[in-house]
Amino acid sequence: MHKRYSRNRIMALLLGVAALAWAGWASADPPARVARLGYISGAVSFSPAGENDWVLATMNRPLITGDRLWVDAGARAELQVGSSVIRMSGSTSVTLLNLEDRVAQVQLSQGTLNVRVRRLGPKEVFEVATPNLAYSIRRPGEYRIDVDPAGDTTAVVVRRGQAEVYGDGAAYVVNAQQAYRFAVTDLSDYEYMEAPRADEFDRWSSDRDRRGAVSAR
Repeated sequence: MHKRYSRNRIMALLLGVAALAWAGWASADPPARVARLGYISGAVSFSPAGENDWVLATMNRPLITGDRLWVDAGARAELQVGSSVIRMSGSTSVTLLNLEDRVAQVQLSQGTLNVRVRRLGPKEVFEVATPNLAYSIRRPGEYRIDVDPAGDTTAVVVRRGQAEVYGDGAAYVVNAQQAYRFAVTDLSDYEYMEAPRADEFDRWSSDRDRRGAVSAR
């Protein structure tokens, strides 16, 4: 389904996440929500909010608005945000744009994410910003987002659930078992695809979900 949106509506959304991130860095109050690195395999680097230095990330490290992660080629990491999990494949760059009680916004500059959202209240927001769009998750489910190394295209897959993709002047609803690839910020250059079969990264993510369910029981 394709819907038209005003330029101001979409640009306000995309610029708003950056403003929220800056507000988080500048505030002296304790963070309303923190994320946690629940799994690391291989070399994963961390840069604190407002700094340029990078260090090796460590398990169980709390992360707040403005923190950045880089997952080396061949490495993997798992970020826990409330009841949701963000899994990162190799050669992936992520920034935490905004973490609040009912808001989780992350930026994917390049690489691959698998996102599992277990619960999502009516006033909760879970969004992934990429170089050319904002990806808003509408329902609990399983989602994949891929950004090519040049940041030119974003591919989105909804395994289960529903999401909405916002660009400059347009938006698309992506339902379960649907996949799209988008280029340019107005989303005019896009390709509808059949939902791809699970690859090795997807299977690893599913295995992590099963282990978490067993552990919870």
